[in-house]
Amino acid sequence: MGSFALICLIVLTLIAVAIFYGCVFLDFINPSALQAQLLGVIIILFGVIVLLSFEDSSGYGFTFGLIGLITGVLGTFRESQRVEEEKDG
Repeated sequence: MGSFALICLIVLTLIAVAIFYGCVFLDFINPSALQAQLLGVIIILFGVIVLLSFEDSSGYGFTFGLIGLITGVLGTFRESQRVEEEKDG
C-alpha cells in the first residue's frame, strides 16, 4: 500500500512540474532563474524526505531528486534565453 502512495506522489509531482513548464513555455508566467532553481531544490528536498521516511524507497527518492535536478537545470537555461532577448530588445 505504501508503494502505491509513493507512485501517486511521483505522478502528482510530475503533473505539477509539467503544469509549471507548460505555463512557462506558453508565457502565462515568467519566473526568474532563481525561482525555477528553488522549485528544483524543493523537489529534491522532498525526495530526501521520502528517502529517509520510508524504508525500501531509495528508487522513489532518487526519482524525486532527478525531477528536481532537471527542473533546476532547465530553469537556468531558460534564464539565459531571457537575458539574450532583453539584450536584443
